[in-house]
Amino acid sequence: MFSELFTQRLIIRQLVPSDAEALYVYRSDPGVLRFQSWEPASVEEVRSFIERLRTLEPLTPGEWFQIGIALRATGELVGDFGLQARADDPRLVEVGITLAPRFQHQGLASEALRALLEFLFTRTETHRVHCSVDPQNHSCLRLLEKIGMRREAHLIESLWLKGAWVDDVIYAMLRREWEANQTSKP
Repeated sequence: MFSELFTQRLIIRQLVPSDAEALYVYRSDPGVLRFQSWEPASVEEVRSFIERLRTLEPLTPGEWFQIGIALRATGELVGDFGLQARADDPRLVEVGITLAPRFQHQGLASEALRALLEFLFTRTETHRVHCSVDPQNHSCLRLLEKIGMRREAHLIESLWLKGAWVDDVIYAMLRREWEANQTSKP
């Protein structure tokens, strides 16, 4: 079971059925959908998805797991993380982040991602975290650079998504890089 993480403004927690409507609303936004492979068809589909998550543990090798990002002051869901530990080596973890448009550009994504990286690198056996990003998602690219992830690759037309070949940019961070980042802070 995933235990809650707290930051100054956020709670990172398991999704609950009452999150379904908020998650559906922001995940259905055209600006968000542009960069997502999952397109929920209804609130009920999201609710079923959340119920299915209750049968999984975060970082179950080979399984995607979503974790909610909520405002600490109100409990309102503002976004979510997708996590997947590789089936062949669960110390290698892919992370994706989605934030509702009205909560973007407020520093919430970097606050949440820093907390998640701290969790992964201090409370699990994670060795490497990577993110796969559409190179047109400039906000996400800036976010990953801001928190200290390295750009490792730009794969040309490597992914068939929504009826077209698209590029994929890979950012990553190793545990030792995260640790070095922590010791260099004032």
